[in-house]
Amino acid sequence: MRKFTIFGLAGTGTSTVGKLLAKKANYKFISTGDIFRIKADKLKMKVYDFIELCKKNPKYDTEVDEYIKEFGAKNDNFVIESRLAYRFVPDSIKIKLTCDWETRTGRIAERESESVDEVRKKTSTRESADSERYERLYGIKELAPDRMFDLIIDTSGITAESVVDKIMRAF
Repeated sequence: MRKFTIFGLAGTGTSTVGKLLAKKANYKFISTGDIFRIKADKLKMKVYDFIELCKKNPKYDTEVDEYIKEFGAKNDNFVIESRLAYRFVPDSIKIKLTCDWETRTGRIAERESESVDEVRKKTSTRESADSERYERLYGIKELAPDRMFDLIIDTSGITAESVVDKIMRAF
């Protein structure tokens, strides 16, 4: 019985790795990014506009965070990809994915079919907004200090399959 939480900034591969890990382990996969996209769609908003709304109204963040806490407390055999799940599911195996800026923004540009320059602006804005929200809501000044994680993997230049293999070998 295991619980995995995967942290990583946009473009590090958290969704891809999380889905692959869950499939290989036959675990449930949850992505808070997917939850946010669904909420944005329901409000007929783009994700970046929804993030602006979240800055003004913390109820959206707290709804998702409470769901993750409750799910983590009541379930086993899952993989959650999230910026804060490692804090909300304390008994999880905590994995941090890192990646250099150029690779991250290149991956996002390819995925979103946007220019790298535009993605860099949006990503920088989003990450600043997220940090501000986390500090305001939870007093988090350092988002993901290495000491909080059981395993840290740099995904620059390696495949998602290789990352999953490293995780499975480690645990």
